[in-house]
Amino acid sequence: MKGSAARGHSVDKMQQALSPAAVERPRAAEATEEVFREHAGLVSRWARALAGPGIDPEDVVQEVFVVVHARLPGFRGDSKLTTWLFGITANVVRRKRRRDRWRRWLGGTADEVAGHLAAEGESGTDSLERQETRAKVYAVLEGMSEKYRNALILFEMEERSAAEIAELTGAREGTVWVWLHRARADFLKRLETLEREGGQ
Repeated sequence: MKGSAARGHSVDKMQQALSPAAVERPRAAEATEEVFREHAGLVSRWARALAGPGIDPEDVVQEVFVVVHARLPGFRGDSKLTTWLFGITANVVRRKRRRDRWRRWLGGTADEVAGHLAAEGESGTDSLERQETRAKVYAVLEGMSEKYRNALILFEMEERSAAEIAELTGAREGTVWVWLHRARADFLKRLETLEREGGQ
């Protein structure tokens, strides 16, 4: 992936700096700010992809870095910093999806309402079709297990390789390929069911 070597070098250097000896509680705020500057954009992308419609990704990012601030002094570097951050992001999204499920089903935020407006240069029909497709995809993903859902989102939407997904999730690469195979089969089965029920 373009620039991955440079990013990896930057992450390795930061990881060394974030050893238990380096990250004492008086420096926790400073260390959190450094992690935020380096990785907030990546966490935001994960949040946007994992959360789907109905959850503000910026709310997820804020919650993630509240957790990061609390846990950073205990970060030992047993895993890569990005693996640690992805785990926190996935957990925050999981909690918000459970907490907000009824709100998302029964209501909507101003952003969701605005999301139905066509983008500049886009026809109303195109916008509606895009919204309907996105809603259908996430309706299918909603019923899938977390590991299959996350693997499929990272692979198909974030265009991450199986090796990168393995690194982020802490799983073996072979296990990731099994997840992806099962996730695709599960997704297609659920999509077929959804479309059949929608046609009735």
